[in-house]
Parts: sequence; structure tokens; C-alpha cells
Amino acid sequence: MMTEVVAYVCSHVFNDTRPVLLVSRAGGDWQCLCGGGHDAGEVPNVVGLNHLFERDATLRELEDLPVEWEAERASVNDPWIRTRTTADG
Repeated sequence: MMTEVVAYVCSHVFNDTRPVLLVSRAGGDWQCLCGGGHDAGEVPNVVGLNHLFERDATLRELEDLPVEWEAERASVNDPWIRTRTTADG
């Protein structure tokens, strides 16, 4: 049996009102975010990473994204740009 991988998402991604434009592995957890602004105090939602892959197959390009790296794109039609995150933020 496969273990489900957890991903934290913002409300926009959770509600499917905005696409995932920022994927972060800072601290080891998967964070799949819209890259836009959010209300102060917004609590992230938890979903299975495979559900996000089913919704947007281009996210599979990031399955090998290492811990402490992130990937960002300007739109769903643009390529992912990978960068290492820094401890300084």
C-alpha cells in the first residue's frame, strides 16, 4: 500500500480558484500555493499530493524537488524555475 504524501495548500488552491504557481519544500513539507496574497491569519488546508497531481499534471515535474528547494512559475503555461531556499528566508 502506498502512503499518501501530505501537501499544505492555501485557500485559493484548495477551492480551485487559482492554480498552483509556487511549490516549496522548505522544512521538508510540501507546500503548494497560488503565489498571491492571503488574508492575515489564514490557516493552510491539508490535501493529498496525488489529488493535486490529478488536478494539474504539470506538478508531476516537481516530484523530485528536494527538501529546502522551491519552484515557481508565472502562469500554468510557463516553465517551473527551481531555486534553493535559504535559512535566512
